Amino acid sequence: MKESKLYSEFQRLGKVLMAPVLLLPVSGILVGLGSALSNANLISLCPFLGTEPMVIFSTLIKAAGNVINGNISVLFAICIAYGYAKAEKATAALSGFIGYMTMNTIMGQLLILLGTIDPANLQTGQNAILGVTTLDTGVFGGIIIGLVVAWIHNRFYKVQLPPVLGIFNGTRCVPALTVVFASLVGVALAFVFPFVQTGLKAASTLIDSTGVFGAFIYGFSERMLLPFGLHHFIYLPFFFTSLGGSIQVDGQTVEGAVNIYNAMLNTPGMMYDIDISKYVMNGKVLFAMCGLPAAALAIYHCARPENKKKVGSLMIAAVIPAAIMGITEPLEYSFLFVAPVLYVVHALLCGIAYVLTYLVQFNVPGPSAFGGPLLSWIFNGIMNADKGSNWFWLIPLGIAYFGIYYVLFRTFIKKFDLKTPGREDDDTQAADDMSAIDSKAPVQVSELIPQIVEAVGGADNISGVNACFTRLRLSLKDTALVKDDSVFTKDLGASAIVHVGGGVQIVYGNKASVYKVEMREYLGME
Repeated sequence: MKESKLYSEFQRLGKVLMAPVLLLPVSGILVGLGSALSNANLISLCPFLGTEPMVIFSTLIKAAGNVINGNISVLFAICIAYGYAKAEKATAALSGFIGYMTMNTIMGQLLILLGTIDPANLQTGQNAILGVTTLDTGVFGGIIIGLVVAWIHNRFYKVQLPPVLGIFNGTRCVPALTVVFASLVGVALAFVFPFVQTGLKAASTLIDSTGVFGAFIYGFSERMLLPFGLHHFIYLPFFFTSLGGSIQVDGQTVEGAVNIYNAMLNTPGMMYDIDISKYVMNGKVLFAMCGLPAAALAIYHCARPENKKKVGSLMIAAVIPAAIMGITEPLEYSFLFVAPVLYVVHALLCGIAYVLTYLVQFNVPGPSAFGGPLLSWIFNGIMNADKGSNWFWLIPLGIAYFGIYYVLFRTFIKKFDLKTPGREDDDTQAADDMSAIDSKAPVQVSELIPQIVEAVGGADNISGVNACFTRLRLSLKDTALVKDDSVFTKDLGASAIVHVGGGVQIVYGNKASVYKVEMREYLGME
């Protein structure tokens, strides 16, 4: 029971953390496009790009993208406070921002008074955050404050104080207590976090020393944890902490692979670093754009003749978001549950993809979590070729990987008679399955939501409704009331359903967030 509850909490935290992470693809496109338009080589080929209006345009879109990149830590504080709050979410979000600023201000002032920080000569691990000179706790600081604020909110948002303090009754107590608790957190981190920074530096050095092996472990483990919804805890530390690298840019320390590649895009003449970009998009460009389409083709070719047309439609619909936007789950879930061995093969090939791109120094940075492989290849690769992207390596590697995926998938499916879409034993059942797949698209949201609610045991059985980028996440009082998985995949348009402690995750691709809003409205939830 304890393990189940702990797993559920990790699931919930991962879901909350996704809110700011999902902004990164937009940020990356803006920064990449702005950097490309101001590229000296591109301007020499197209002098129009060097005119004042275009310079202003490229500068502004880079600045817009950097709003997200430069403030990701405070976004974590706000989103976690909001996501965990039981009731007054707006108050919790505001308190998250107040708490983050208070923590940094107290921490910075204390270290200045102690002589540890010199605002005129900042050292590694120190930074000016939202105008406050302080210790740079990165996303850890944002996560800590977000959790503290959520705890304050959920414990005190209904509090009734004596009449003399009545002005602070209820939700008004939350921001006030946040200032107090955030100050204590700031004092504690001022003394504790330097040791954390030292530990992270040592871990980063160790990981860097692993070279290609580290790239393989990163790619393989991230894919293997995806079905459990725990993959966020693989890539997030590399994205935003010194585990993903640390460099000096214009006298300031930049930590985390995503932060570093954005700094590289923003700095003319600065080259990509393969030891940084190996933790972001490189490997995913290869397996999402070239490998998974080949897997889909193999599944199509192995389907029974009478089912090929409908399987082909299903595969095309799954390949497009995988290659363009990096949303690979619909395709991966088409074979994960019916042929788990294929998913293990896929995960191994993903790890190898990161190794191959590392060896040839294929540098196409971008947030590999729901980032666009094709868009990153164009904006951060082709259009920023002078930064050492080596974008052309995708062509030979892609051709090879397409062939490898196709041969392995087709061989495994045929040799072991794996029941991938269109290969079910019962012809009638197969026809029914394909018919259900074909009928997914026309289902209206207004009709679908009541059916989903009924399938998970009714409105009274649902205690929480949330979503990440691809999954509708439902917390349930009694999971035994959930109907058979086939109801969701055949009748309710889901790619798959994952059973977790205390609830289910229904895979709907990029429609999940829409269904979340619709279901909350249907159930009368805030």
